[in-house]
Amino acid sequence: MPIDQSNTAKRWNNRTTKALVGLVVVLVFVYFAFLRPTPWGPMGENPTAGEDTLTAEIVASAIRMVDQSHAAMVASPVPGNPPGVPANQLSERQPYRRDVHAKTYGCLRAKFKVLPNLDSAYALGLFAQPQEYQAWVRYSSGNTHVQDDREKDARGMAIKVMGVSGRKLLEDDGVPHAETQDFALMNANQFFIRDLPEYLAFTNYLGQGSNYGYFFGGFTPDLPQKNWGKMFNFKGYHVREMMLALKTLKPPPDSLLNTDFFSVSAYTLGSQQFVKYAAKPCAPTGKAARVNHDDPNFLRQEMVERLKDGSACFDFMVQRQVAGKNMPVEDTTVEWSESDSPFVPVARIEIPKQSFVENQDVCENLTFNPWYSLPEHRPVGVMNRVRKPLYLEVARYRRTRNGEQPLCEPKNFDEIDPDSCEQQQNSN
Repeated sequence: MPIDQSNTAKRWNNRTTKALVGLVVVLVFVYFAFLRPTPWGPMGENPTAGEDTLTAEIVASAIRMVDQSHAAMVASPVPGNPPGVPANQLSERQPYRRDVHAKTYGCLRAKFKVLPNLDSAYALGLFAQPQEYQAWVRYSSGNTHVQDDREKDARGMAIKVMGVSGRKLLEDDGVPHAETQDFALMNANQFFIRDLPEYLAFTNYLGQGSNYGYFFGGFTPDLPQKNWGKMFNFKGYHVREMMLALKTLKPPPDSLLNTDFFSVSAYTLGSQQFVKYAAKPCAPTGKAARVNHDDPNFLRQEMVERLKDGSACFDFMVQRQVAGKNMPVEDTTVEWSESDSPFVPVARIEIPKQSFVENQDVCENLTFNPWYSLPEHRPVGVMNRVRKPLYLEVARYRRTRNGEQPLCEPKNFDEIDPDSCEQQQNSN
C-alpha cells in the first residue's frame, strides 16, 4: 500500500507545532515566574519595621557561620592557607575568619589618587579635591570556607583609604574617630537577596553548613540529613534568587588584577544623589602572569608573580542614579544599567611593585567596613544597614577567638593613632 505522504507530513507538522507551542508555554511560564524584571520598588531609602530584630538574628547566624567555617578548616585545611605555615601545622594554626569572604588572596599596598578637574556633581567628600592617599587593598573569595581557587566563587576587592580627615559615620555608634574611608566591592553588579527576612533565611542555612537549603525550600542536598520530605516543596523554592546567585559564582579569572569589581549596593554622594561604585582595570590591562592553574592558590600566586617586577592599576568610578530609570536603592537584585548611567572615573588606584604575602595578617586583623565613611558617602539600602552591626560584631568575635587585640584604624602603612587605641580596643 502506498504511503500517504501528505498525511505523514501533516502529522509531523502537527507534532512539531504542538512541541513548539509547548516549548513557548514553558518559556513564557519560566519568564513570568522567574525571569521577568521585578516590579519597580522605591528609588529612595525605605527602612521597614522589624529590621533591628532581624539584624540581631542575622548577626547571631553569622557568628555560627564563623564557628562552622573554622571547624571545617581545622578538619580539612587547604594547603597554603595560612601562607607560610607548614602542612603538618595547618590544622592547629587555623584562625577564625570572616563569616563570608573568608579567604584572603592578597593584602596589597596601593595609592588612591583623586582625579583633578572633576565635575561638581562628583567633586564631593573624598573626591572634593585632587589628592593622593595610601590605601590597603584586600582581595578575597566570597565563600564562607577557604577553598581551592579553581572553584567557582564570587571574588571581592575591599579598599581602605587612609589619612582621610573629617568625622566618620561610625562615630555616631560610639566607635572612635578614624582617618579611613572604606569601599567594599565584588566581581558582580547585582546581589541575589532582596530583603532581610530572606537574608536571614539564607544565612541560617549557611550557619548549618548548607549552601543550597535556602534555594530548595529546606531540602539540603549538600548535608547528610537531606530532608527528603522537603524536596517537592516547590512553593518554598527560591528560583530567581538561585539564578542570580549562580551568576555571582564565576569561574576563576586569569588575574584578579584584570577583573572588574562593583559595590552592588548604593551610597550617597553629597546629600542630593545616590550612586554606586566600581573599580575597573586601567586600559590597557596588564598581562596575567603565567602560573600553574592547578595550584589551589594560583590567584594569589599570579599576583605574587605579577607584582615582583610590575604594577597594576584600577580606575575607581561612580555611577549616578538617574530619575525615571529602574535604579532602586533598597533592592540590590536589580542591576543599574550602564546604558542608563555610565560609570565615570573619579580616582585611580595604583598598585606598585611589591612583595605582599607577609602582609596577610594586616588584612586579617583589619575591618573593611563601608560605614568607616565620611557622611558624604553614607551607605544606603537594607543590605548596607545590616552591614554596620554585622561587620563590627563579626570583627570583634573573630579577633577575640584568635586572641588578638583589635587594631586601631591605621593612619598610614606604618602608623596607627596611639590616642585612640585604648578606646578602639573597647569598641571594635
